[in-house]
Amino acid sequence: MRHPPGPPTGDAVVDDPGFAHGDCQDTAFGTLLRLAGVAHPEDLLLGDLAFEVGVDRGVADGLSPAYRTGGPLPPATGPTGTGIGLVEHRAADLPHLHRHLRDRTRGGRAVAVTVDQYGYEPAPFHLRAHVPHHLVVTAASGDDVEVLDSFPRSRFSGRVAPDRFARWADSPHLGAARYRTVELTVAPGATDAVTGWLAATWRDQVRRNVAAMLDPAGRHGVAAIGLVADRLAEWLAGPDFRADPGRRRELPVSSFTDLGALRRGHALWLSRVAALGHPALAECADRLRAVSRQWDVAASLWLAGGPAPVTDPAAADLVARGLYQVPKLVRLIAAAERRVVEQLDAAVRQG
Repeated sequence: MRHPPGPPTGDAVVDDPGFAHGDCQDTAFGTLLRLAGVAHPEDLLLGDLAFEVGVDRGVADGLSPAYRTGGPLPPATGPTGTGIGLVEHRAADLPHLHRHLRDRTRGGRAVAVTVDQYGYEPAPFHLRAHVPHHLVVTAASGDDVEVLDSFPRSRFSGRVAPDRFARWADSPHLGAARYRTVELTVAPGATDAVTGWLAATWRDQVRRNVAAMLDPAGRHGVAAIGLVADRLAEWLAGPDFRADPGRRRELPVSSFTDLGALRRGHALWLSRVAALGHPALAECADRLRAVSRQWDVAASLWLAGGPAPVTDPAAADLVARGLYQVPKLVRLIAAAERRVVEQLDAAVRQG
């Protein structure tokens, strides 16, 4: 989900039990995990992250680059199953959504809900763009709901009245995500076994990430980051781009602004593995945090070039110049990612 970029600023909200790493889906599902008793949700959420882009999509189609290659959680069952899964439900309408929330939160269960940032006042894109966002409902009484959102740029906690919640959740722009909820299923003893699961599986996860990031085919990994740079450069040179900000439509790159947050999340995961007795991964984590800051800069330049009223010509020219720097910066990011991945590969091979 798109958000203005940058690392979290300021201190965490006092007594906030939520999870504040990765994108807003990670913060919502991580909050569910933490409320269920998982001390380190990043162990499950942020390990399998390799860059991916749809090869059949151009910039005008949305492009949708992401560090996502699978589902939000590892498999709950099977030889390496975690015993922790997700169950999705979609209500027929808003009254049914309220009824479902009352039923599911009875007894202290929490539920993740998808809302539209356009109507959600704490969100970065409030009244600016229709962008899906995940938050957590911890209780429901009548048609009021108790909400917990631990995403750093839309952090919110409190009781929400029905008319206000309707502006958030009852948006046709959400499409199939309208009235959607997600909750956890947890097998007995599963929350206490997460650290052991991470210790047993981290090498396989890193190997999968390395293979995907070094895939030469172009859809995954470093090659795909280069493909994004090429497509951005082509779009800026083509007829769809307008140097005049008053005539410019929103620049169509979905998920662009979440890439830095996702890379910081994966760095957190690597730091967790390092703390389990594999210190060579700590340096890789630090280098990924540096990459995440480069993604933040690229996203800031891109967002600054979106539609805006006609302003001072010199300022408009400066913004346009910033846009033209984005493909160059993304190519530098691709090179930096390759170096980090090669270092990860060496660390795993050395034990």
